[in-house]
Amino acid sequence: MGDAAPPGRVDPQRPRGGTVIWEIQDETRKVEGLDEHGRARPDYAASLGLLPAPFGRRAAATLVEVLVVLVLQLPLLLAVLPAAIELTRASDPQAALAARGDLVLLIVCAAVSYALTAAFLITQLVLHGRRGVTLGKALLGIRSVNVRTLERPGFWRGAVLRYLVLWGSFLLPLLGPLLVVLLSPLFDPERRGRGWPDLAAATWFVDIRRGLNPYDAKRMRIARKTVASDLADERSELPSLATPAGERRPEVYIPVARSSGGVLGATRVDSAAVPAPTAAPAPAAGPPAPASTPAPAPAPTPAPIPPVAPPAASPAAVPEPAGAPRPPASPGTWAPPALLPDAAAPATITLVLDTGDAVEVAGAGVLLGRAPAADDGLVPTPVLDRTMSVSKTHLAVRRDGEALFVEDRGSTNGSALVRGGAERELTPGERVPVHDGDTIRFGDRFAEVRIARG
Repeated sequence: MGDAAPPGRVDPQRPRGGTVIWEIQDETRKVEGLDEHGRARPDYAASLGLLPAPFGRRAAATLVEVLVVLVLQLPLLLAVLPAAIELTRASDPQAALAARGDLVLLIVCAAVSYALTAAFLITQLVLHGRRGVTLGKALLGIRSVNVRTLERPGFWRGAVLRYLVLWGSFLLPLLGPLLVVLLSPLFDPERRGRGWPDLAAATWFVDIRRGLNPYDAKRMRIARKTVASDLADERSELPSLATPAGERRPEVYIPVARSSGGVLGATRVDSAAVPAPTAAPAPAAGPPAPASTPAPAPAPTPAPIPPVAPPAASPAAVPEPAGAPRPPASPGTWAPPALLPDAAAPATITLVLDTGDAVEVAGAGVLLGRAPAADDGLVPTPVLDRTMSVSKTHLAVRRDGEALFVEDRGSTNGSALVRGGAERELTPGERVPVHDGDTIRFGDRFAEVRIARG
């Protein structure tokens, strides 16, 4: 077949039978949260819920790891170091070393200390590069990520290079660690507390106790989708079906509500741009007046009359049938308004999915999932989910008269109810009441609840 096509190219393949299979290979990846210069934006990370780790806890995590290294070095410090000092004071160090009866024990102590320390440091480097965590950071709720991608920092640059810069500062006793470890985070231009080792390794330490854990794949995926949808809603200019098409009346679009299925809006007429209303045309001339009667002067335009309350309907009045045409109102008479829907009419409950599809909740309710089976009289409603975040039988939306309840059916990725910007996780098997305007999250999918009457 030849070499593979470069990224972004279409690679045609013709297998046996003459059918052409087109494979689109696009390996380019768009990194979110970067400015026009390719630098990470702190506001994007903050919008996801990532918070910088405080300096005090970072220092405490480093202190914990240093204490562990000292404990591993105890055999070397307690046995080998005093013997080495004693040998340096002897007149013939080689003879004194050969005369010692504990020479094998000293060699074993030194080997054990070095082996344990090397194993601990290598484990620290691997964990830091692969999972952004070390022993001290795990105990104090800190994780390390790549500052651009907000993912794992990487082994060579994120872990090895950072520790080389950090330990290289000890070549200048006292002043080197003071400048590199303690003072350099104060000069971070982004005010994230990143020191020179972090700038060299492109790493950033985040606090998972107060903020989002960047290694929680499900939460990060939901946070990225939420931020992306919010940005798309802010930037997109969606037309309104409620905007009149008149050329002489400029309108201003006012968004009233927003959902994944579109935008509900109203219009506001700019009073400054609307021309003044013209006088009403004179009524048609009646029969000719007698010649002796002078023509009356034109009457001035009357002031607007406040609306008059409609008269109460008499008990014997028969209501008009629905849809019957109404005669045009004569000038000066009050025209009755259109009838409002009856408040006692049954409510129509609709779930508007994030794809714009609408699912009506009728009868006992519906059962959402990738391939749900009918249960408890609920109508099975399959939901397409290419990410496989929705379980086979994920969520039940039950209807009890005019009340609506939602129930998680033991799904893998869980469900939540979002109301007023606050998200509440649903306990499997628990029925939670749902109101109009609430948003239901099941897996990575969303559904908005709309309740209407009439």
